[in-house]
Amino acid sequence: MSVQTQNNKYRVAIEALQRGRDLVVDDVADEILDRWADTMIEGGYAFGEFLESQGTRLHFLGLLISQLEQSAEAYDDALAAEPPPPLKKPRKPRAKKLPRQTSPKPKSDES
Repeated sequence: MSVQTQNNKYRVAIEALQRGRDLVVDDVADEILDRWADTMIEGGYAFGEFLESQGTRLHFLGLLISQLEQSAEAYDDALAAEPPPPLKKPRKPRAKKLPRQTSPKPKSDES
């Protein structure tokens, strides 16, 4: 299991469901060979019952895996997207230097 797969819970769930699907398909194949091979060739009620029970399970399992694959891809895309540039903090305006006030010169009383 790759590092990316370990970080993506959807991909981990997909792998688990695919292992389960493999077991279900294997069981279905055994059931067909053991119980239904002769009656399925004829079609009819037994064939319909089999498809209804097993086909529905496999169909919904496939839909669930498909949904998880979409979620996994969306998750991967979100991780791969570049992070937005950091927001620039507005600069504080500089304080203007005020001209120095000099104390007024005293008037001389020379008159």
